[in-house]
Amino acid sequence: MKRKILSLILTVSAAAAISGCAGPGYEFTAQSRAQRYIYEKYGFNAEVTDVLTAQNGWLDFSWEAPEFAHVRMKHDGTEFVVLVPIRDDDFSFLCDSYEEDIICAEIEDYVRKQLSCEDLAIRIDYGNNYGNHLLPQDIRSAGDLKKSSQQKTITVFTRGLDTETVEKLDPDVYGENTNISLVEWQGAEFPEVPYGLIRELPSQCGWNVSSVHYTQNDGSWAEINFDRIVIGNICLVMPTECGISIEPADGPEEPDDIPVTDWYCIKGTGEGYGALYAAVGAAPDDEYCLEYEHKGKAYYQRMPHVDGYAPEYELCNHQYCSGKEDDFIFRVVKRDFYKSSQG
Repeated sequence: MKRKILSLILTVSAAAAISGCAGPGYEFTAQSRAQRYIYEKYGFNAEVTDVLTAQNGWLDFSWEAPEFAHVRMKHDGTEFVVLVPIRDDDFSFLCDSYEEDIICAEIEDYVRKQLSCEDLAIRIDYGNNYGNHLLPQDIRSAGDLKKSSQQKTITVFTRGLDTETVEKLDPDVYGENTNISLVEWQGAEFPEVPYGLIRELPSQCGWNVSSVHYTQNDGSWAEINFDRIVIGNICLVMPTECGISIEPADGPEEPDDIPVTDWYCIKGTGEGYGALYAAVGAAPDDEYCLEYEHKGKAYYQRMPHVDGYAPEYELCNHQYCSGKEDDFIFRVVKRDFYKSSQG
């Protein structure tokens, strides 16, 4: 009997451990840490409305024990998010969005006055940790933001920008180590936070970005303009200075591939980051890859579905192009990425 009882206890313990990895244990840790953090920072108790442990970048694999969680909370009609670590005690990652709207509103007021524009949206990226689009423990106001010596990027999305007014914006107004990016946006609606790798602008560009004005480390302003090149069911968005061209090409035939575009070759005289879009009638659950040739062998990159900002184009892949390297020969295929990477 004792052996049976012991066996039952071990079985239940193992099941509980597996269940904990799947979510409940981590969710409880995330919830309690978020509530304690908010109380210590703001002095009130907030209601937890949801705990997300699988939407934090590298946490896309459900079998992997999560390291962070986004805890959605609500207090006095205000909804906000807290990012908390849940597998270790490094609380330097704790950050939240409770007063983000208030701080952004003050920055918006300053930008509107300097640029004389009404149509804009603001985003703040703070520091280098994972929750860089949230505000850390020591930031509760625009005044705190100005005093902080941490790296900060203020991204302004606007339309109809008067380029002659750009240099009226002084990044030092919001403290040292502050950079400003002015994104000329062509879409009908501005992007929601978080939108892509905003902190990497102008290195990364999206469909609706036509130009980016940004401050460099020495405080001076620089500008990047983007071109769109369309061929067949492919569209390439790249910095104008790259001198990019795209033309039909020949490539190897792989028996397991289902091609959805022809082979193309990208050539350039400069270098920079851009985006490659494909219109292939893609179903949301289908897997697609960017197949490219290198030294006579086929390689694959996953071609993710776009987030709705690119009309008529379902797939997108960020690309780095350099005129110093060989021409880039590629096509888009319907193929399972994991099988491709193992083959």
